[in-house]
Amino acid sequence: MQSTFKNLLYVLKRYKLATVTNLLGLSFAFLLFIVICIHVSHEYSFDASLTNREKIFQLENMRNDGIWEANFSRPQLERFIAASPYIEAAAVTNNLVCSSIRFGVSAGKGPDALSYMEQVERITQEYTKVFGFELIAGSSDCLKRPEGMLVSESMARKLFGEENPIGKPVYFSEFAGAEGSIIYGLSFEPAYIVGGVFRDFPENTRVKNALYIPIMEKEMMEDWNTGLYYCCLLMSSPESASVTTEKYMADSRDFLKDFAIDDIRLRPLSDLYFGQQVRADAAPVGNKLRTNMLFFIAILIIGIALVNYINLSIALAPIRTKSITIQKVLGSSDATLRKYLVLESLGVSILAFFFALLLVFLLNNVQWIIGMLGHPLDLYSNWKILVWTFLLAVGSGILAGMYPAFYITSFPPVMALNKSFTLSDRAKITRKLLIGFQFVISITLVVGVLFVFLQNKYIGNVDLGFNKENVLEVRLSMGAALKKSELFKSRLLESPDISNVSFSEFKFVSDESRSFIGYNYRGQHYYMSWLGVSTDFPELMDIKMIAGRNFRPSDEAPDNTQAVCILSETAAREIASRFTTEELGDISEMVGTSIMDNDVPVRIVGIFEDVHYESLYKELRPMGLWTSAKDHYRRSVPERYSYVKIAGGNPRPAIEHIRKVTDELIPGYPVDIHFFDTALDELYSKSQRQGTLVTILCFLAVFLSLVGVFGLVIFELQGREKEIAVRKVLGSTVRQILWMLNSSFLRIAIVCFVISIPVAYYGVNVWLQSFAYKTPVYLWVFLVALVIIVVLTALTVTFQSYRAAMANPASKLGH
Repeated sequence: MQSTFKNLLYVLKRYKLATVTNLLGLSFAFLLFIVICIHVSHEYSFDASLTNREKIFQLENMRNDGIWEANFSRPQLERFIAASPYIEAAAVTNNLVCSSIRFGVSAGKGPDALSYMEQVERITQEYTKVFGFELIAGSSDCLKRPEGMLVSESMARKLFGEENPIGKPVYFSEFAGAEGSIIYGLSFEPAYIVGGVFRDFPENTRVKNALYIPIMEKEMMEDWNTGLYYCCLLMSSPESASVTTEKYMADSRDFLKDFAIDDIRLRPLSDLYFGQQVRADAAPVGNKLRTNMLFFIAILIIGIALVNYINLSIALAPIRTKSITIQKVLGSSDATLRKYLVLESLGVSILAFFFALLLVFLLNNVQWIIGMLGHPLDLYSNWKILVWTFLLAVGSGILAGMYPAFYITSFPPVMALNKSFTLSDRAKITRKLLIGFQFVISITLVVGVLFVFLQNKYIGNVDLGFNKENVLEVRLSMGAALKKSELFKSRLLESPDISNVSFSEFKFVSDESRSFIGYNYRGQHYYMSWLGVSTDFPELMDIKMIAGRNFRPSDEAPDNTQAVCILSETAAREIASRFTTEELGDISEMVGTSIMDNDVPVRIVGIFEDVHYESLYKELRPMGLWTSAKDHYRRSVPERYSYVKIAGGNPRPAIEHIRKVTDELIPGYPVDIHFFDTALDELYSKSQRQGTLVTILCFLAVFLSLVGVFGLVIFELQGREKEIAVRKVLGSTVRQILWMLNSSFLRIAIVCFVISIPVAYYGVNVWLQSFAYKTPVYLWVFLVALVIIVVLTALTVTFQSYRAAMANPASKLGH
């Protein structure tokens, strides 16, 4: 071991450039491998921390339009739960109200109390049993009381410091001013009392470290039509899920058809994160394809780094063979020399692993890296990945050292003394295959990076069907939305920097859970996203009408009892598809007719051009915008989202005016103000982060490939010094010699380009499948990738070869 260590130190000092290059190349490869494996593990272990994960199922239903969704009415849920003896507990939540929505909360009362915007969830008590809450103080029995509340350990510390939180009140500034109001058909307490504290869940789980308030036993049990509730069930065994749904459907099929439900299923919790997100489900989802691609790229980078190691080690053969020959003369056997060379390679690889480990530790404090990944680089909880990476480093060191060890010790002593190194045909083929492997991977990855850029650009340029410029999104508290929206609007319009103000009950563009309604039109049943807005909303967002009229102020007049709506073109065409041309000749003929929302007629006054109200990962779905007079159709839902059109120019005065007005009208409430563009960017934040990660990985892979080319050039020059000198004597110019040295690499690059086209084409098409709207696969992108690799290769070869091409031939022919 001691002799091996001394030999490694000798190599580090004697062959500094090659050894440092190898060390850094392997270090970055192991660094990226560890980072990506932690990220992939974070994705694949989503919900893995939940107790009894394999026995938890989400209840879903298929509507009569053939689409699965996750929401139910409360009595439908309770009917299903009561029908099976295999259900051990039922976790019911009302996430249409609270999920993905942050409320203003405070541990004190009044405008001077420090408020936070925090996640709030409404649950039944059995929710804690299904998902395995670990109570460290108090009891989940607090959820049996209307004012009871569960908080996470971190939330309790944030609100109350080191004080005992049990029994302390939490005030919702969200509901200030809305006392006595019914919101979503529900009443909320002005203050909740902390009755239990649970240990924080990991970040990669659907259970949030939120504030949990109760869904009471009899809540909305008389309403069979409003699907506000979601349910996960803890089954007695995984096998009992299919038995339960089959029996329930056999007994209840006719009953369910009266509610437009064709089927019921229980989907395993383990299938949800990487599965297809059903309608109205706001739970987080991942992209298995992109996650697997990241891991595949990490493996490729390890492969490129090993090829580089081999190339650079072989490039040292002309220099090292003389010392190897001397050791042979002194009695060392080939086996002994090979063993030391392999151990030398192993030492470099292990040293690179520990250097990579140090870099990972340092990167964990870099917020940009953490933000890009979406989670911290926790080495402690990912110790298995470190062990596997260490074993990979050991295996890589041995594997990368074996071929150079056999190669360097295979030269006859005469060749070593004469410095006449020639490659056999087999060795030449092996070298070309190695560099070819790197070129194929590099070209493929460059193609991938270019299409990531093009797809992001394509998404940014898609016509969304509305004007997002100079629009601010301002979220109000529920109390302000119910009682002060008109005052809020009039106060904002006092500023010359603000041209219009409108309201919406939910975010206009979002992938969060949104309101869908089932409705009837001339006896046919349909579904659409249903968004309540104020009458000037379509005008503010510059939504284009293609038939009928837009909303009018009179549609919100107190004496108007007729609710009205405008439908998207997709919604109108879906309705028309069920009728013959004689029954409904054109979608414009729908204007003036009504849809039936349960028993309420809602008149269609216009049809607008489609708008993309969800991310471009999803196909465009039918949408309707409705409005009505206060205290009439669906107006108990507060229009919490305000959209403010600014006059243009410097937005700062408008934003300052909004803050001033909100501070006066909603004192102490942390109002959220941001540009609408920012809200749209959030839809693609995870995809963009992964795209950035892929881009960084690809550029590093290309860099490593060029390092391999660098090593090959060194070897080529050492073997062709006399040939270059002879050519110069015979009249070859420096340009001709450089072309000779470049041409072999360029020919390999072109052949590899042809090989990489189907590989890259397949990979790009598979990746683009995750988008409903995607950029075309342009041929020129592949040619640009070839040009990039060719130019970088030529620059690398020319940089290293120029000195040899300019050298005096006499100095080389004299030996």
